Amino acid sequence: MEPSGDRNKNDGLAALVQGEARYRAIFDTAVDAIVVIDEAGVVRALNPSAERLFGYAGPEVIGRNVNLLMAEPYRSAHDGYLARYRETGERRIIGIGRAVTGQRKDGSTFPLELSVAEWREEGERFFTGVMRDVTERTRAEEQLRLMVHELNHRVKNTLATVQSVALQTLRNAVSLESARQALNERLLALAKAHDVLTRENWEGADLADIVASAIEAHAGRERVRVAGPAVRLKPKPAVALSLALHELFTNAAKYGALKGEAGTIELTWASTGPGDLTFTWRESGGAPVMRPTRRGFGVRMIDGLARDLGGAAWLDFSPEGLVCEIRTGGPDAEALDRPGEVGG
Repeated sequence: MEPSGDRNKNDGLAALVQGEARYRAIFDTAVDAIVVIDEAGVVRALNPSAERLFGYAGPEVIGRNVNLLMAEPYRSAHDGYLARYRETGERRIIGIGRAVTGQRKDGSTFPLELSVAEWREEGERFFTGVMRDVTERTRAEEQLRLMVHELNHRVKNTLATVQSVALQTLRNAVSLESARQALNERLLALAKAHDVLTRENWEGADLADIVASAIEAHAGRERVRVAGPAVRLKPKPAVALSLALHELFTNAAKYGALKGEAGTIELTWASTGPGDLTFTWRESGGAPVMRPTRRGFGVRMIDGLARDLGGAAWLDFSPEGLVCEIRTGGPDAEALDRPGEVGG
């Protein structure tokens, strides 16, 4: 029969072996990289995840300074940090965690999230670092930051446009009711321009799409002839063109080609190269055109569009029908290499 003392000793040894095996299994299968160093900064152990993360085999790292796995300025500062901690007990990472930059065997660097724990065994002090590659999270955060910045920029531009539209509308209104109606219609035109740009992720808009949206809002397709090559506009001139077309269609319905049943509008544009665009609005068959006695919102909007496109605008109030021509020579109108005509 085995003495009880020996049996207890064997049970304790078995439990110790089982405990070590359990912790070893956790160490070896952990998703995060784990590196164990002594108080001099020498690597004593690292798990398979750390080997994969840094590109080293275990024997290439064990016995060497852990700063091998760090990029500057952390590499040069690490030994001093350990020495200062041994002397003063001042903690900068231990128990706190921080973002650092790691360096792989091939020299590439990447952002790390690092947490460090301290422990002792048989009078020796050790540190366990648990690390996680946060490249994707850092990239996502940067993308979010850029998106917020871009959104802030767009909101400011939109508010500035709304403010300008509101001021010009009130300045030219003959009554509060007419101002309310005109402002509502102009804001709807602005919203339609934003719809077109949103479908394109605000990278720009096809001129034909801007024209089609304006026609849909104001006139039957059968009364408007459209023809021109594929041309891409940047967001700011795309919005300005939408508002300018709104003013032209509104004016045509009140005083010009769309006032009667027989009038028509011809909308054409041509491009001879990147940034070179001639856009023409021509009315015919409508009521006789009278030159306005004052410079209204629509004229200002058309002039603003021409400036946004780096060009100039001309208005001809011919009795046969209004003609508006906008010519550009700036980089905001970009001709695309797509053959064919847009017609209707």
